[in-house]
Amino acid sequence: MTYNIKNLNVASLDFDNIKESLTTFLEQQSDLKDLDFRNDASAVNLLLNILSTATAYNGVYAQYGFINTFASTATVLESILGIASNSSVLISPVKSAKTNRTVTTTSALDEYSAFTAKSPNGSDLFFFNTEAIPANSSQSINLYCGTEVVSHTGYDYTTQSCELPYTVDPETIGFYETDVYTEVETKWTRVDKSSLAKSSENKYFTVINGPRGYIVTNNFPSGKMVTTSSKIVIKSITSNGSAGNNAIVYTRSNTTFGTTGLPTGGYDLISVAQAKSSLLFKATGQERCVTIRDYKNAILSSGISGTENESLISVSNSVLPGQVKVYVTGLGTTEQAQLMDYLSTKVPVGISLVYQL
Repeated sequence: MTYNIKNLNVASLDFDNIKESLTTFLEQQSDLKDLDFRNDASAVNLLLNILSTATAYNGVYAQYGFINTFASTATVLESILGIASNSSVLISPVKSAKTNRTVTTTSALDEYSAFTAKSPNGSDLFFFNTEAIPANSSQSINLYCGTEVVSHTGYDYTTQSCELPYTVDPETIGFYETDVYTEVETKWTRVDKSSLAKSSENKYFTVINGPRGYIVTNNFPSGKMVTTSSKIVIKSITSNGSAGNNAIVYTRSNTTFGTTGLPTGGYDLISVAQAKSSLLFKATGQERCVTIRDYKNAILSSGISGTENESLISVSNSVLPGQVKVYVTGLGTTEQAQLMDYLSTKVPVGISLVYQL
């Protein structure tokens, strides 16, 4: 016979509610009226328990899956990273402290050379450069804190990609192609996934989030396809999170520093709130601050020490037209200046910022 299931409600996530709905529905069916659904000792009651348990579990899994499918409702960091990859947005779960220095050399400085450093608590650290500097020249470069430089050789020629663990700092990734026959090495240029940049050889690569780590790939329209006549090595620095913040970095024997800014921006593991704010700011706001929510998302995703807690962030309109007030409770003066510099590049023309509660 045909059953009328309009009155059957099993959308609840509560076992008792699901079982009661199933029991009431089945009791109303004329061909089942002789079955004792409410007798705990009956086989049909046992069957109801099994059905109700399976329904409840499926409901929980379905709700969990739906919630973590969308950026605005996701509650798991791995889900947010997956959504980021679909949105061409790069989110770093762990980030190294870095500092920009003007470095002058007496002899050539190779890429990924180690600079010794001392953390505020007195522990020994290393910083590494990702750009080479010729002998007897001066150049502004970034130095990244980390535990070691790792060379990854697991390049997949079919997918034109290589997966790196989330323990590395994605800013430090370098892509190197060596011709098998001539042994000539070429460093490729990194671009955003959406970039349409082209050159005569199209030697570009990009980095995106993947399900288990970063995906380093040249498999996009403007990238050159790599054949087995080339060997690919991908280098990166393993991050040590916040350990390098405010560290003292020492010169090498063949270098001097022209600037002395302290390293900042390192964090051990991004929170779900920060990851979500970074995704929403970059994907939906196009890294521009228009609404108050955009400003809060931008501040949360800035990586500046002291901006991790949304409850400490205040953003409001000033009494003056076109002026926006931003404030973070307890933020140091150095970090305040960094925040205002960071935000100044993300506001529309005609809008001014003031650091004020």
